[in-house]
Formats: sequence, C-alpha cells, structure tokens
Amino acid sequence: MGDGPPLGASVFTTLRWLDGKVAWLPLHLVRLRAHAERVGIDWPETMLERLSDLSVEGEGNLCRIRLQRDGEIIVKVRSVDFGDSPLCAVSAVAPRFPKRVQGTKHANWHPYREARAAALDAGADLALLVHDGAVVDGDRCTPILLDTDGVAWAPAAEEGGVDSITLALLAPAIEAAGIPFRRGRLTENLIGRARELVVVSTGLGVCYVDEIDGQAVGTDSPGPLFDAALTAFNALIADAWTTLGGEA
Repeated sequence: MGDGPPLGASVFTTLRWLDGKVAWLPLHLVRLRAHAERVGIDWPETMLERLSDLSVEGEGNLCRIRLQRDGEIIVKVRSVDFGDSPLCAVSAVAPRFPKRVQGTKHANWHPYREARAAALDAGADLALLVHDGAVVDGDRCTPILLDTDGVAWAPAAEEGGVDSITLALLAPAIEAAGIPFRRGRLTENLIGRARELVVVSTGLGVCYVDEIDGQAVGTDSPGPLFDAALTAFNALIADAWTTLGGEA
C-alpha cells in the first residue's frame, strides 16, 4: 500500500521505557510473536536471551522492539510527550491491508504516521481512523466510549484495528468499576451521543477527547470511564517493569 517497505519485512511493538526497564514485556512479546506468525516471520526461540544481550539505541521513554524477516532484532528508545487531557481529534480514512496482516504492527506503517502528521498539521492531537462508517482505531491509540446507557464500547477486533495491550489490561478494571464493557462498531451516531470518549495506548496512557472534527464530544470534563481507566493504568504499570531479559 503506497510507499514504504513490504508489509512482511518486519513486525514491531512499542513499550514504556524507564531506567533500562520496560513495562508489560511478556504481553508485548506474545503479541509480537502472533503478528510475526501472521506475516510469515520466523520467531526466535531464544528471544529473551537475545534481547538481554542487545545494545539499546537512543534515549527516552518509549522502546520499540522490531523483528526483521532475516531474524535481526532492533531495539530503539525515543522520547515522546505522554498524553495531556483533553485531546482534540480529527477523523481520517483507516488504512486497509490484506486480511492476514490487517491489525498487525508491520513494516509498512506509513499510513498511520501520515494520519498523525495530518492531524498535527490541522492543529489536532491525534487522528481517529474510520472505515465503513465507524471508528476502528487511532493513529497511536485505541478509542473507548461511554454510551448514554452507561456501557463502554471499544472497536471490535474484526473492524481491523490493532489489538491493544493497554485495552486488554484495562477492560477488566473498567468492568470492575461497574461499567459494562463491550466491543462493537463505533458509529458516528454512537460517538455523537457519547458521554465520554477515552483513548488508551502505551504512548498516551489514558486521555479523554473533547472534540472531533470541530464537534464537541462528551461533557468536556473527566468522567467515570476516564477515572476508572486512569486509576487502573497507574496501578497496573507500577508492577509492570522488567529488564529486556524478563527480570524484575
């Protein structure tokens, strides 16, 4: 799709980085392996050992682990500004790839980067990616909305968004806070009447969105979904840190 390396040239995952440690490494490696298998990249059975022996490039607060088709593993650290609510979003067309790679974090990632760049050019903080009349993903996050009936909704896996580790961690906590959690189609009507729209990811953490394409969303203030997700994120990440070799 467009310019960039072939879809199956590599797969990657991005983790929080702090003082030489990463957050939720086992979950990221499980997803990285699943994505590698989907695009036909062999998984190194000595992955942890190889990670622990690698030199890490760069400095910052996010770590990207990339597995190349030839077996090379590249680890780079960079700095980003974590999210600061409220955020402003714009809509963009969601990229579509062959079914076997749709939803994986693969080499040809430029459509996501282009969506983010376009959002920044428009004065917004992020792009929400739309396919067939529904929001399916974000340029670097997963959206969750709180409907007027008190049910939280995130995009269904079959809609084509990337499977989010942060969302998987937070969903049980959202339910435990008394907010039913469901997956489905985040249509324009559903978003338009939402009480809250929250976005979650490794890079953003938990933030709420108060505007999409110039239209107000929610009540312009933190609500129960945001509070439950943020509280859970902060509690979970406190115990999530290990070295790249998997040691606490």
